[in-house]
Amino acid sequence: MDPPPKGSVMDKVRPKVSFKKIHNIAYTEVRREYENGIGFHPEGYHLEPEWQITFLSEDTVRIYSIVKQRFIKQWVTVDHDSVANIAHSWIRVLKITPDSLKFQVLYVVNQKVDNESKGQIFMTLYSNNYIKNVLHTTAAELQKPPRRDSIYIAQKVKLAATDYHKAFAATEPVILESRVPQLTITKERVKESDELADVTLADNYLSPTFNITIHKSYADFDYYMQVIVDNEGKLHFIKSLNNMYDGAESRLKVMKGIVDGYLTYYIKTTPGKTLGMPHASYILVRVKGIKD
Repeated sequence: MDPPPKGSVMDKVRPKVSFKKIHNIAYTEVRREYENGIGFHPEGYHLEPEWQITFLSEDTVRIYSIVKQRFIKQWVTVDHDSVANIAHSWIRVLKITPDSLKFQVLYVVNQKVDNESKGQIFMTLYSNNYIKNVLHTTAAELQKPPRRDSIYIAQKVKLAATDYHKAFAATEPVILESRVPQLTITKERVKESDELADVTLADNYLSPTFNITIHKSYADFDYYMQVIVDNEGKLHFIKSLNNMYDGAESRLKVMKGIVDGYLTYYIKTTPGKTLGMPHASYILVRVKGIKD
């Protein structure tokens, strides 16, 4: 465990928050939402509650790692006032009691807080004892999306059904299956987040990417494109992701023809879903034709 980086996100010194009264109390995050109370971004990103954390001391926590599938120890640095860096994440402590915690997620760029681009996000955590012995329920039950999330997604699903250009990311992404042996499909998977490369596990559903190879095609080709799969599973070519300088218009027609022809007839498509509701969503497709 490497020590946290030194430095302040703000220069003004204020009394620092203390975690002393909650040492050795295990907490589980039960809700993560935007300032409007919704747990989904308009583009489909789902704010999933995932923290399981125990403050062991003023500078150390035990937190569950989704990637490593086990609890690990990480540093805590209280910067100033109620701002802290916990397990490499900047947060503002809004509430701290033996029963519950409330944090605001902070985005720090060049030691300055910048929440304008990504919006205000809030985390609610309950102690495991409070969940079990006071609420008499489970963390899994409390983590289920509330009715307001379902209403929000249902409205977006309805809009996307009338205009597939209003597609949004599906937390249960599109499934593509080959109908014929000469066409093969592999799906790219992000196995670990990489902050430097701006890659997260959520990219598996935010930008589902498929590599498709067609043998015995009419010609050799290699295209990269964005496609929408609507709520009925129909494929719609949206745009090329290739750099095109010459013959752009004719190449776009070819790509649309590949989607309307090969991909439509040779692939079984299951539309993406969010909260169990099928809807239009984007996929990225790399399709290679081999004229055998």
